[in-house]
Amino acid sequence: MSRMRILDPTAPPPATDPDPGPDLGLLAGKTVGLRYDRAWRSWLWVIDEWEPRLTAAGARIVRWEAGNRIGVDGEDTFSQLGVFAADVDAALVGLGN
Repeated sequence: MSRMRILDPTAPPPATDPDPGPDLGLLAGKTVGLRYDRAWRSWLWVIDEWEPRLTAAGARIVRWEAGNRIGVDGEDTFSQLGVFAADVDAALVGLGN
């Protein structure tokens, strides 16, 4: 009887930090930012799902459209991102897919 050796080409998963960060607590009275861009239309679907739920929980919603990331436009986008981040208590900035 012959033996067969099977090699698994998949890499191990990356190490992750299990700490989710500080608890935001109740959403009532908090400002939640929703970042989106025009390059990925899925953002608008996500906002359509999350915004009513966050509003129903008492959060104030601030939308921010990310612009270009290079050149002078990129500098403007980075500057606007700083203002957006400073104005919210929490933000949805990625889809995690």
